[in-house]
Amino acid sequence: MNGRQGAVPPRFFLPAAVGLAAGLPYVLSGRLRAALLTGPGPLDFTVWLVVAGALLLSPLQGYRETRRLAAALEREADLAKKRAERDYQERLSGLLLEKARLDVILKHMADGILLVDQRRRIVLMNPAAEQMLGISRHEALGRDHLEITHHFDLDERLARVLATGVPETLEIRRARPQQQILEARVSLAGSAQERSALVMLRDVTRARQLEQMRKDFVANVTHELRTPLTSIQGFAETLLEGALEDPDTARHFVEIMHRESSHLSALIDELLDLSRVESGKFRLQRRPTPPAELIEAAVSRLAPKAEKKGIRLTAEVPGGLPPVDGDPDRLIQVLSNLVDNAVKYTPADGRVTVSAWKSEGGVRIAVQDTGPGIPQADLGRIFERFYRVDKARSRATGGTGLGLAIAKHIVEAHGGAIEVASEVGRGSTFTVILPTAGDETRPAASRP
Repeated sequence: MNGRQGAVPPRFFLPAAVGLAAGLPYVLSGRLRAALLTGPGPLDFTVWLVVAGALLLSPLQGYRETRRLAAALEREADLAKKRAERDYQERLSGLLLEKARLDVILKHMADGILLVDQRRRIVLMNPAAEQMLGISRHEALGRDHLEITHHFDLDERLARVLATGVPETLEIRRARPQQQILEARVSLAGSAQERSALVMLRDVTRARQLEQMRKDFVANVTHELRTPLTSIQGFAETLLEGALEDPDTARHFVEIMHRESSHLSALIDELLDLSRVESGKFRLQRRPTPPAELIEAAVSRLAPKAEKKGIRLTAEVPGGLPPVDGDPDRLIQVLSNLVDNAVKYTPADGRVTVSAWKSEGGVRIAVQDTGPGIPQADLGRIFERFYRVDKARSRATGGTGLGLAIAKHIVEAHGGAIEVASEVGRGSTFTVILPTAGDETRPAASRP
């Protein structure tokens, strides 16, 4: 209420002034006393009425003015209440909006978020952290983080951060629910009176795997290049030191040098091929191709090698198979690699069978051998670059360790899949799954 509304208006005092002006001379002149002694006359009644009216009018005006002021105060109070309610609703809406935004951010963050209190109990957990730690937040909230993370180093870091306020970073390696490496960044949160610690978790498992694969790749390439070069250099030095005088020895050494140089050339070619395939810098010349055409080309290419080794190489392709959608040259390269590996590792008098059939996801082409088989522990890594089950034997047969990696990339570039099934002592089966021409669906990497 403003100052004007609070001030008493002059008209409030006017009736009292009129009554005083009329009554005071009347009393001082002695007429009031005379009227009381001898009886009042008309003039006395007039004065009395004026004075009584003046005296009664002021309280009435005061009452009306009080009512007016009370109404004004009530209006002001009502306006103030409405303003307060509006401000409260605006603040509440703002807080709810900020909470909703924060919930959306936490829900869709790829990084896991944990908030722990001074006693290192979990008070907040986002969905990414639930997935990383393999537990729901309803089960985790209110519990000591050690019951969830099982990591004492993290517990020590949390204690230091809560005590000093200095952020820390560490790696958490977990075996359950799956093998994973988490990068944890611990920082102080909350107020000085109620400290808490924020733990940001980032899954770096894939990054560490790629880093290790890069290191392994560099080490493997270095080894694969150094081995034939060392052999060639050694035999060349031996020849220069006098072995050239012995024709039989010289010829034997030159044959070894030729074999090693061929292996080196094949390795470089496959490295370049793998680089083009992995980088996507190669183009597939797709066209509808009968599966029988691909199988026939691969089998005829490896038939002399199989015959020389005494291995029975056969193809079993039923009629009426739909054509596959792919680059014939690249697919023949894949099948030739699979058949070549089967012939290499199958002992004499063994069998290598190439078969094809129509399945729900497309056409399946299988290369089955009666070789030594692949241990179960190696099946998951068989398509890695330079990975060999038997390194010594693979090197003796001239393998580079890149063929299956290249085959996998080529098949996947066609929208297909390649899988392997093996049993030690009974042989292996590699199956290529390819989409048929005009089929928009892609085959699943599972056997029917």
